[in-house]
Amino acid sequence: MSDTIATTGVAAPATETKPKRSPGPINQAHARALSRAESVATTAKNAAYASALEERDIEADFTDTLLADVGKGRDKAAEALANTTAHRNASATAKREAKKLEAGLREVQIAAKQKYARSNRIAMGDYLVGKKLNGTISNLAQTSQTLLNKAAGDKLPGFTAAKIKSLTTQRQTWLDAHATQAEAETAAMTARAELKTMLKSITDRRIAVQLAADAEWSHTEETNAAIRKEFALSAKQPLKA
Repeated sequence: MSDTIATTGVAAPATETKPKRSPGPINQAHARALSRAESVATTAKNAAYASALEERDIEADFTDTLLADVGKGRDKAAEALANTTAHRNASATAKREAKKLEAGLREVQIAAKQKYARSNRIAMGDYLVGKKLNGTISNLAQTSQTLLNKAAGDKLPGFTAAKIKSLTTQRQTWLDAHATQAEAETAAMTARAELKTMLKSITDRRIAVQLAADAEWSHTEETNAAIRKEFALSAKQPLKA
């Protein structure tokens, strides 16, 4: 008699995979940092707490400036978002314009093949036939100029002066779109860097207010629990800063 245990034939339950959430347009960590600082500074201005905090160097000017800087931080976050969106739009535009330019360049190559494929295949090398036109911005900038210069000095079938002018305009449109993309990217990166610096300063000052409150309304006194909550402090532990 076999000792082998028969299988039941029941498949193991499939592991459920939670769908990944795509990041929202707003950096939630930044939003929370600004809201926490705003809440703590607003609490510090409460008349019931202000005088006690003034004795610990947290004066009205300090909290007023902190609140004003929270507002500036929100403006900077909005600016960073706007510049990021502008960069994405500019990138999409630059990509579309690049495709249009490539299509025009391929028409030049086809006209060159029509003229030279059966009579002088070496001449097609001047039109980069079989070579990659794009791949990088610098490559497309060079290949497009190379083909335009060559086409302007040749007489390709069906490729008129008007078409050369139109393709030259398309190349400039693409270059302008790329420049706009680069400018928007720089603006977005700059705004995010400035926001990061602002957030550090805001957080440092928020913690200063909390440390003063932590000392004034100690966690060792149970009656301070509600006040400590207003300052975003633990009811049972000192602030770890």
